[in-house]
Amino acid sequence: MNEEFQWNDDYHIDLLADRFEKMIRKGDQEYFDSEEFEALIDYYQNIFDNDKSRIALEIAMQQHPSSLGLRIKLARQLASEGNYVRALALLDAIEKTEPNEAEITMTRGSVFSMMNESEKAIQELKKAVLLVEEEELEELYTSIAFEFEKLEKYGQALIYLKRALVYSPDSDSLLYEIGMCFTMDHQLEEGITFFLKQIDSDPYNCSAWYNLGLTYFQLELFEKSIEAFGFVLSIDETYSAAYQSMAHAYASIENYARAIEVYFESFEYEKPEAMTYYYLGECYEKLNDYDNALEYYNKSIDLDPQQSDPWAGIGAVYDEQGDTIKALTYTLKAIGLDPSNIDLLLIAADQLIKLKEFDKAESYFIKATDLDPKDPDVFVEHANMHVLKENYVEALDILRKGIIQQADNYLLYYRLGATLLFTNNVVEALFFLDLALKNDFEGHTDLLEYYPEIFNFPEVTELIEENRPPKLD
Repeated sequence: MNEEFQWNDDYHIDLLADRFEKMIRKGDQEYFDSEEFEALIDYYQNIFDNDKSRIALEIAMQQHPSSLGLRIKLARQLASEGNYVRALALLDAIEKTEPNEAEITMTRGSVFSMMNESEKAIQELKKAVLLVEEEELEELYTSIAFEFEKLEKYGQALIYLKRALVYSPDSDSLLYEIGMCFTMDHQLEEGITFFLKQIDSDPYNCSAWYNLGLTYFQLELFEKSIEAFGFVLSIDETYSAAYQSMAHAYASIENYARAIEVYFESFEYEKPEAMTYYYLGECYEKLNDYDNALEYYNKSIDLDPQQSDPWAGIGAVYDEQGDTIKALTYTLKAIGLDPSNIDLLLIAADQLIKLKEFDKAESYFIKATDLDPKDPDVFVEHANMHVLKENYVEALDILRKGIIQQADNYLLYYRLGATLLFTNNVVEALFFLDLALKNDFEGHTDLLEYYPEIFNFPEVTELIEENRPPKLD
């Protein structure tokens, strides 16, 4: 494979393509050897010009009908056009005269991959492992890993990504893919161990440090992630992704001022994107610097008006400033761009409640519930609106429906118990509160914050003390 790329360089593929295209325009017939055709077809397929690659193949097969390489490329062309059955039939026919040819097996694997038949693709690609030259193993192992990822078998994907990494230990893409698989396979601790071993063998491997930082971030070990990103930048101060990730980590520990500094540092090495401006706006908003928050949310919109986040951010700023009517305008714009976003629907409902537009708020709660009845907030916030209106019967109905959908969400049990107390149904209230306390004792702090009236019921205070875990010596 590397020899082929070298050949392309030596023969100046751009000049070869120019010669070929002149021939087509003139309607002439000119001879190209099989290697020249293979280079042309690779070139056109790589730039996704299927029309020219098809023309090149048609002429190539007329001039070199027995060429193995060209026949395989024809199979690839057929597959790229969706003619999978013809592509596989052609490969089967070629294999009868050219058994144990790695390129045939690899191409068949690629066709199965295009067909989303990953199990069959893996079988073919594994066969090819025994046939290819060593310099092709990295790409082959990576292809097998990708098929396992499509099947969501991330542990198996890791095996092959690690094999590929042997041939390219500094590969940014491979290390990132490995980190992603550790995350998807819920093996974050194993990921930490892996990247630390990589660093032990190569302390100046920026990608290993960076992915270590990302894995710490996933574990919410934000200080350690900041330290890892710092090592990246001490090795290579131009590693722009490390600035972005470090800034996210600082924001996660609510050090918004430092996060802002790091975002601006990244601008020295990378042109700011719409989401970077959004994150800056969010940090300024957290610092109650609303003028700067609006400035950077608007900069984000200028770069990409189709992103919902900055529109919602502007809405949040106006809402915090007390202009809920204006806030709602921006929130609704964000929903228009991302209509399935549960958080945005709940924000709109909250703003409508502030405006006493309860019927409209109800419609947003219903839509959010229909979209995702497993969202932990939809039933809680919906019921809370009815509690505010002292419509306890409706609130109780919503909370009971929520428990059916989310039996392990004990906040619903706390809210149900408190609402039952408001209707003087003490016995049933104590039943649900006892259940909640036994399964999530710490959750009662939310109950006390939202419904301090429960202290009017001494039975509740007694129940909390009965369920309080013993202090450890």
